[in-house]
Amino acid sequence: MAQVQGVWVPPDRRGERLSEAGMAAVVAATRRDVAPVVSLYANSYNTRALAAYRAVGFRRVGTYATVLF
Repeated sequence: MAQVQGVWVPPDRRGERLSEAGMAAVVAATRRDVAPVVSLYANSYNTRALAAYRAVGFRRVGTYATVLF
C-alpha cells in the first residue's frame, strides 16, 4: 500500500480540474511502480478535494477523528 500526502493546487490554478488529472496520473504510476493499493486522508470539510478524489476512483472506507489537546 502507498499513501498520497501533501496534495495541493496553487490558488490561482484552482477550478481548472488539474487535481483530477494529477491524481489520476499519480495513482496510475503508483499502482504500476510501487504498490497495488493507493490511499489518502482528506478533511471532511474539503468538499472540492473529496469530489476530485471520487472522480478518479477513490472511495471512503473509514472515518478518522483528530483530537487536539
